[in-house]
Amino acid sequence: MRRLSNTGASVISLLSMTSIVLTLACGSGNSQIRLLNASPGESALTASVGSTSIGTTVNYGTASSYITVTSGSAMLGVEAAGTTSLLINESITLNSSTYYTVLAGNYSSAINATILTDDNTTPTSGNVSIRIVNAAPSLGTADVYVLAAGSSLSIATATVSNLNFESASSYQSLSAGTYEVYFTQPGQKSAVIDSGPLTFTSQQIRTVVGLDGQSGGFETAVLSDLN
Repeated sequence: MRRLSNTGASVISLLSMTSIVLTLACGSGNSQIRLLNASPGESALTASVGSTSIGTTVNYGTASSYITVTSGSAMLGVEAAGTTSLLINESITLNSSTYYTVLAGNYSSAINATILTDDNTTPTSGNVSIRIVNAAPSLGTADVYVLAAGSSLSIATATVSNLNFESASSYQSLSAGTYEVYFTQPGQKSAVIDSGPLTFTSQQIRTVVGLDGQSGGFETAVLSDLN
C-alpha cells in the first residue's frame, strides 16, 4: 500500500478543513426582521418574508415584533390588512444573525420598502442608543435635534443634518434621561415635528420616527428595539 507523504496528508487535511468552513459559511442561518407601517394612507398592513408572516394588522405608526426568518434571498410581500392584493412584492437579501426593520413608507400611490439594518448591541450601563428615521413624505430632508428636555432649540447644534426622507441616522449614544426630538427644515431652528419629552432608561435602544399625521400635520413614533 502506498503511503501519503507528510506534505500530501497536510494538503488533504487543509482541503477538508476548508470544505467544512465553506459549508458552515454557506449555511442559511437566521435573521430577525420586523415591519414598520409608515405609509400615511394605510391604516394597517400585513407582511411576509417568504412563507413567514412578519406582521399581521400592523397599524400606522407602529412596528411588529421581531420575527425569526431564514437568512438569504427571499420575497418580501406587503399588503393592506384584510386584502390579498400586494402593495410591495420584491426580493430582499438578509444576512445571518442580523436585525432588520422593513420600513413600508411613502403615500399609498408610491408605497415602497426601505430595508434598515438595526444594531441591537446592548449599550453600556447608564447609556442609551437612539436612532432617528425620517419617514414623513411631506417633510422632505430635515435637520434633527435630540436635546435634553427643556433645552433651547434656538442655540442648539443639529444632532443629525440633512436627514433624507426614508433614511435613518446612525445610532446616537446618550446618557439615560429625558430628551426631546425636533425635526426642522435644513438650516432652520423652527420645529416642524416635536416629539415631546421622551424618557429613556439605561441600556435601552430606541428608534424615533418622524411621520406624517394621517389627519394632517406630523407625529412621531418610538419603536422599542431593545429593553
